[in-house]
Amino acid sequence: MKVNIEIERSALVPVPYRQAEPLLQDLEGTIGRFPKLKKLTKLGDNRYLWEMRTIGSRIANIAHDVSYGAEYRLDLPRGELSWKPLPDRGNASIEGVIRIAAQSDSTRLTFRVRGELRDVPVPLLYRMVAPPFIQGKFTRLVDTFLEETSDALVNGKAHKAPRKAPQKVPKKRS
Repeated sequence: MKVNIEIERSALVPVPYRQAEPLLQDLEGTIGRFPKLKKLTKLGDNRYLWEMRTIGSRIANIAHDVSYGAEYRLDLPRGELSWKPLPDRGNASIEGVIRIAAQSDSTRLTFRVRGELRDVPVPLLYRMVAPPFIQGKFTRLVDTFLEETSDALVNGKAHKAPRKAPQKVPKKRS
């Protein structure tokens, strides 16, 4: 089943605009803050493949591991980091923008995303309710991203290292 998503959310962050600019410049750190991001693979200059942990509901038997490729573009004078989907990468086509705008002594942080999730396994019984349910799940992820990003900006920790797969450390032999 195909499911369309379209979300726009914003938060007012009590930091000056100049303090929020590094958020746009630190592409991997900013993306790495997105909830349920399992793996971020660099495909080339400003091109990444997102792989997310399962999104869904056990009760409704809906579970989807979203993956998609995107090419990012930074427009610092406009305060925007935007992305367009890469064709034939993953099971979704998602585009969007993160925008910062000065608002008195604060900064308005806006996150807008829209796209299509493909091959979402949904039992026939739940096909009518699946799209708003999945939209709600993604909206919560965006809200969490805005909360964590706002907290990082306020606490002066806008830069965050990208998530890496955990590595096993061999045991020392005595």
